[in-house]
Amino acid sequence: MSDQIAKFSHMLDTYGGHKASDIHLTENRGAYYVKDKATRKIANLPFDSGSLLRSLVEETIPGGMQSVLDQGQADASFDVGGAFRGRLAVRQELGGVSCTMRVISRIIPTPEELGLPKSVVNLIGRPSGLVLFVGQTGSGKSTSIAAMVDLVARTQPSSIYTLEKPIEYVYPEGMALVVQREIGTHVESFAKGIENAKRSHPRIIVVGEILNTETARSALLAAASGHLVISTMHAGTAGEAVDSFVSMFTPEEQGLIRTQLAQSLLGIIAQTLVAKLGGGMALAQEIAFNTPTFAELLRGSGNRSNDTKYIQQLLLGGGQAEGMVSMEQALATLVKKGDITIDSGYRIARDRPAFEEKLQLVGVRVPGVAA
Repeated sequence: MSDQIAKFSHMLDTYGGHKASDIHLTENRGAYYVKDKATRKIANLPFDSGSLLRSLVEETIPGGMQSVLDQGQADASFDVGGAFRGRLAVRQELGGVSCTMRVISRIIPTPEELGLPKSVVNLIGRPSGLVLFVGQTGSGKSTSIAAMVDLVARTQPSSIYTLEKPIEYVYPEGMALVVQREIGTHVESFAKGIENAKRSHPRIIVVGEILNTETARSALLAAASGHLVISTMHAGTAGEAVDSFVSMFTPEEQGLIRTQLAQSLLGIIAQTLVAKLGGGMALAQEIAFNTPTFAELLRGSGNRSNDTKYIQQLLLGGGQAEGMVSMEQALATLVKKGDITIDSGYRIARDRPAFEEKLQLVGVRVPGVAA
């Protein structure tokens, strides 16, 4: 290990210990860290950030800096045995080259530590089907999945197959056989990895992210063929996730895809992290289960806008009796517990009147709204 990499490993452990989520390095603007979604410059850096950045790229990216210059960007994992691992994203930009290192702890949190509800954790026990965790980058999707998968890996004689780009959490040896493959290093694409996984007979297949038609089709077919498939997408709500998934296919295919989703989908968890009072982040989750009523909505009405709206109405209304949770309800509960402010809830809630109604139902007085 070079002196520069040793410096960065120490930096990663230091800021990881302070619960930073990311570290940014630039060629000529210094270094920054991200904590509780706020980006702060690292003052009095005892070394040159540009030199450290170049060493990091040369030692972690195949082809080094030349590969970044040729391709414009690159990704890699960073693991030199410290307390924290890293997920590295390098890119060319106006200021030269910069990189972001996602800080990943070797200790996988438990579902209880994350505050995952039993109804969500129980999905990992289902024999087959598709589970989607959706949200923005940095919303904790991968961590929620890792907590659930690690629970199985530690406690059940099972088989788990993960496909990631790059690998984030590394699962320690437990009762289950865990095969972890990195896209671009061990296999060409998510879709090809899923096909290999189906021949490997795992109970659980984790697909890092569904970004295209090929991956979406492969994940759905794997779920239909008797595997539990868990994946992520970028979407703000359960309704938007359904719309995004279906929209990956041609109009001629969408009816069939909706039918297959209605048959195979188990649930969609849309989550976000909200700054807590006193520091830290609170997890807010919108939870939709594929009940008979939800399955009918999945099949669609022919109007995409209405389909998304109907799913939201179900979550806010009758779906609660079936264990579903709207984002407005989740935010109101966090306000009631004193974890977040009402203003924070307003910034995230899609439906302000519904959020105010949920606040009143949990006993929180809303300024300016009659009781």
